[in-house]
Amino acid sequence: MGHYNECKICSGVVELINKKYNLGKCSNCKFIFCLTIFQQEEFIKVYDELYNTESSQYQRHSKDEFDKIINNETIKVGWNRSRLIKKNILNSKCKSVLEIGSGIGLVGAYIRSKDSLIEYTGIELDKEAFEKSQLLKLNTILGDFKEMEKMESLFDVIMMWEVVEHLQDLGSFLEFAYKKLNVNGKIILSTPNYDKIYNYPKREKDQIFQDQPPIHLNFFTSESIKNIFEFHQFKDCRVKVKKMPYLQINSLTFYINVLKAVFNSYWGTTLYFEATKKG
Repeated sequence: MGHYNECKICSGVVELINKKYNLGKCSNCKFIFCLTIFQQEEFIKVYDELYNTESSQYQRHSKDEFDKIINNETIKVGWNRSRLIKKNILNSKCKSVLEIGSGIGLVGAYIRSKDSLIEYTGIELDKEAFEKSQLLKLNTILGDFKEMEKMESLFDVIMMWEVVEHLQDLGSFLEFAYKKLNVNGKIILSTPNYDKIYNYPKREKDQIFQDQPPIHLNFFTSESIKNIFEFHQFKDCRVKVKKMPYLQINSLTFYINVLKAVFNSYWGTTLYFEATKKG
């Protein structure tokens, strides 16, 4: 395993802020990321265990949602995500969209159900998820984001949902994404909000409230995600924080957090982000 000695985005000075998970924070762009450099084989093994084993943590993504699509049930992608998709993709101006980390094809199938004329392309690293997307007859590619380099097409929108936190070589991704967007093209995404740690004032030292490395490698705040994309020439960077906690009707903590959110004392769980490539 290798090790980052400076910020992998802006080459700024990095301070170790979490010894347990080897997380560093850039003094310049404020980006927090894992300083350990993992190998591609490790990612493939981790994702296979997360999605494809019998008791996998993300079974609902790989099996339950796939079964619903196959059975022609209503495809649900979530309220905040659907708003971004409606605004930037289902707006009659978008003709082509690329999804990084397309999984089984949930969002691709959703877009197709709304507008079959939009040209959809997906890239997925996990082989079993990719094969399921092929059964759905979606235009998907097996591989990681570097497959973009081989593409001749440009896109109106590049999207990724809970994926950007997994990308070790984030700088290269941002360079590829900028090149592969049409002028005035958009990148839209969602990612966990690192600042939700402040919802837990009694947290243990070095505790994080996301998946640990090598699952999550990048940790974003509203400030840092704007800084990172602006460093790579993107404009009109906008962040919306999911204000309310995720629904847990049997949890007292859920109702307490709803009250905190009403009074603006709750740090939202998810960031929804969009940025534009200007001419």
